[in-house]
Amino acid sequence: MKSDNIILNLNLSDLSVQPGALHIDNKFILIDNFDDMGNEENTKGLSFANYPMKLSFTIAILVLSGGIRVKINLEDFEARAGDAITVFKGNIGEFCSLLPDTRMAVIAFSDEFFNVVKHINTALSIQQHIYANPVLHLDRGFLDEALDVYKRMKSKLAETDNLFREGALHGYTQVLMYNAYNYFTKMKNNVEDSAEYNRNQEIYKRFMQAVQKNYMKERSITFYADVLCISPKYLSQVIKNVTGRLAGEWITDYVILEAKALLKSNKYTVQEVCDMLNFANQSFFGKYFKRKTGMSPKAYMKS
Repeated sequence: MKSDNIILNLNLSDLSVQPGALHIDNKFILIDNFDDMGNEENTKGLSFANYPMKLSFTIAILVLSGGIRVKINLEDFEARAGDAITVFKGNIGEFCSLLPDTRMAVIAFSDEFFNVVKHINTALSIQQHIYANPVLHLDRGFLDEALDVYKRMKSKLAETDNLFREGALHGYTQVLMYNAYNYFTKMKNNVEDSAEYNRNQEIYKRFMQAVQKNYMKERSITFYADVLCISPKYLSQVIKNVTGRLAGEWITDYVILEAKALLKSNKYTVQEVCDMLNFANQSFFGKYFKRKTGMSPKAYMKS
């Protein structure tokens, strides 16, 4: 039995069939609505809208006007004009809605298409920063340059008879990526030098990473405190101060979200889901699930 499927995967092939999508072998995809102003109705055709999905790719969204509401790793975010949303492979995202008159550009790519081989330390540092701050406001100069590169990539991607278009797209992607590295490094350093970036936020970030990695097997605060080499009491205080919620609530949210996805998939019995989530027995799992959702696992499957 496979037990390592976290939520349900959203693959690049799911994006490539969306209206207006241009792609190359489901490895690199561009989508925008420059010719069709977005609104709430546009989300109805998305098979993954309003449902949590684990991303099997990295995605960046440039919001030019209007706004977009999303959930990233269970947290609510809203991006407005001039903002960028970045979600890395392996994170859990949920597309909720578009605000009226939204214009946006989407860039999504697989590890196979673009894998950073230089400046690894910089890449990892920025990735950690973006993990905690997935929605960032961009200055006008950087946004305009990013949009210009996007349009060049879109034009090149449309040249289906160009034998070298993938190489050219690699080049444009590198330009965009290294410009982003330079921009985010400067911004990150400014944030880390300010009073807002502190040890508590670092602990929160590491806690969420540990939960995302281990929640299917570990639900105790003591386990995560041990991973972070701090006391359970201190961990609870920090998470409460940073998020306004208890550490145990974050753990429970991940477990329940996974349980809901597995039950709704119609691939597993209640007992199999119980085993996959490392509960002692089906009775305990049923009580845990009902206490958090108000219904039994079987009732939820039928709902």
